Amino acid sequence: MEKVNDLLRDTIAEVIARELKDPRLEIALLSVTEVRASRDLSGAVVLVSAMGAPGQSEAEQAEAASNVIDALTHAAPFIHRTIRRQLHMKRVPWPSFELDPRIAGAADVQERLRTLGST
Repeated sequence: MEKVNDLLRDTIAEVIARELKDPRLEIALLSVTEVRASRDLSGAVVLVSAMGAPGQSEAEQAEAASNVIDALTHAAPFIHRTIRRQLHMKRVPWPSFELDPRIAGAADVQERLRTLGST
């Protein structure tokens, strides 16, 4: 399953980067961090990190991240069709997108350390 998850992660990331043209996806940093496919390959949770431009408030960052999830959820049928054509697998899971909470937590810790270092 680990190899399947890695293959799905790489393929979905490539589709997002090269084929989606939604303006909600044009943020400073967007990456697919992990894919967790179900054992029967009926679905897969796709964890993404989405960070806006430096200097944005937390509210602006949260809104940008929410817009990214909305855009990816809207594009899920296209993403599924595209990866189904690219991967020669018997079943290709339906992607559902969620924010990766680990990335936001790490960014928060980094910001706190930066604040402590400047005082």
